[in-house]
This record gives sequence, C-alpha cells and structure tokens, in this order.
Amino acid sequence: MRKYFYFRNEADEDDDDAAVDSGMVPVANITGLLPTSTTALTVFWKSQKNESIQDSVALTCTQGKVKDVIQAMVQAMNDGPHSDGITVIADDSTVEFDGAASSKTAVYFNEHVTACAALSVG
Repeated sequence: MRKYFYFRNEADEDDDDAAVDSGMVPVANITGLLPTSTTALTVFWKSQKNESIQDSVALTCTQGKVKDVIQAMVQAMNDGPHSDGITVIADDSTVEFDGAASSKTAVYFNEHVTACAALSVG
C-alpha cells in the first residue's frame, strides 16, 4: 500500500480551493527535510508539474524542536500502514465546510508542529 502525507494551511475549509491551500504527497516522492531556522522545517518532494522544480511545504515548529519533528516524520515514513495509508502531518483547518459552527481544532501529527506555513507547487 502506498503511503501519503497530507498538508493543509487554509483555516476555512470553504477557502481550500487552490493548489497551495492543501496537498497530499506520496511519501515515496519526498526528497528532503530541511531545517530553515530553530522554528521552521521545509519538506521537499518531486514536483507533480515540473520535473526541474521541487514542490515543498514549510512547517512551523516549537522553538528548538525541529530535530524532534524530523525524527518523528522519518518514523512516520517508515511505519507500516496500519490504516488507509494517509497520515495528516499538518491541517490548519478550524472552520468546517459552510462555516458550520464547531469546536474543530487544527490537527498535527506531532506535538511540536504548530502550523502549516506555506505550500509551494511548481
């Protein structure tokens, strides 16, 4: 079974309508995990549109915990698929479709991921 990581940086599900709002990436296509500061990690993968440019997503992390997030992500990559093969890495959505009032909270695969800062699709 193929494994996928899911990322969404849009808080309102109604506004999740662009390629840079959310994405599901085959884990096999991930090419790198790059710490860009003490609070940021960029995940790179093979582009789905242009072979010469890599797509990426920036994750915001707890100060000084980027290494812990990298270790947890590598563990998630290597874990056996015990569900549908999809792991939500970061989902910033807090407002449900049609603005339904709820107590929905953002979802992150690790306690040290605090936001999905930006997706870049080439």
